[in-house]
Amino acid sequence: MPHDTLAPIVAGRARRAGAALARVALIVGATLIWGGPPTRASTATPPEREDAPAAMPSTPGTTVERSLDFTAHYGRDTPLGHHRVTVAKAANGDTVVDVDIRFEAKLLMITAYRYHHVSHEVWHEGRLAALDSSTDDNGQKDWVKGHAVEDGFAVESSHGAVTAPADIIPTSYWNPAILTASRLLDTIRGVVMDVKVEHLGQEMIRADDATVAATHYSLGFITNPPPATSRVDFWYDDSGHWLKLAFHARGHDVAYALQGPSNAGALVASPSGTEAGLPAPERRD
Repeated sequence: MPHDTLAPIVAGRARRAGAALARVALIVGATLIWGGPPTRASTATPPEREDAPAAMPSTPGTTVERSLDFTAHYGRDTPLGHHRVTVAKAANGDTVVDVDIRFEAKLLMITAYRYHHVSHEVWHEGRLAALDSSTDDNGQKDWVKGHAVEDGFAVESSHGAVTAPADIIPTSYWNPAILTASRLLDTIRGVVMDVKVEHLGQEMIRADDATVAATHYSLGFITNPPPATSRVDFWYDDSGHWLKLAFHARGHDVAYALQGPSNAGALVASPSGTEAGLPAPERRD
């Protein structure tokens, strides 16, 4: 074959090989930056959750009362996704909470990381009565199902079964009762975590393009910590409105920005026998 005929073929193959290597390099780079999905104790998934996150069960006869819509950013204000909470009142008086979290990080044109979590909570007379959640963490799928029983809250999940305390608060973060909790139920893994909440004082923060006063709290995980982070920070105003959240995971700082009026965020379902609202600051003599 003449050289002038062979040369374009060789050049074309070289370009295709170079492009393939570039794609591999991007994917490897994305993996190094974001990491693969964390190792989980179990990946067992019920048949109906094979394509998790599955649609959450609905509660008939509900009326939406409030909602929260956060946009999430990482690094230097790079868009990551959203965290949305909807609170509705059922015909029987129960409070129904639906959470939808969706993240997607890109490196150039390559999707480096995807995360989708949905959960459905039912609260009856200030107590968590039912929980159903499904999570797809970059291909790693988890699920949690729980319901109130006489002596606690029975949980089955992709990590096994456990009975949590009757007054357990889930880690959906919308409820300021989380600030007085010493144990939380992980809505991703279905495990009970011992936690400690630290009051860090008042700050001025941005929420819905306005500067507002908020109280800063830090949540630390003592037992069964999440695999990607050991601390989550929250900001609430004096009325219990959730205004902001931030955490550090897989080498990145992630922060939430509230969209819409801050007074739309007073989503409170206090445990039975307690008063709704923020805890009083600890004295530091």
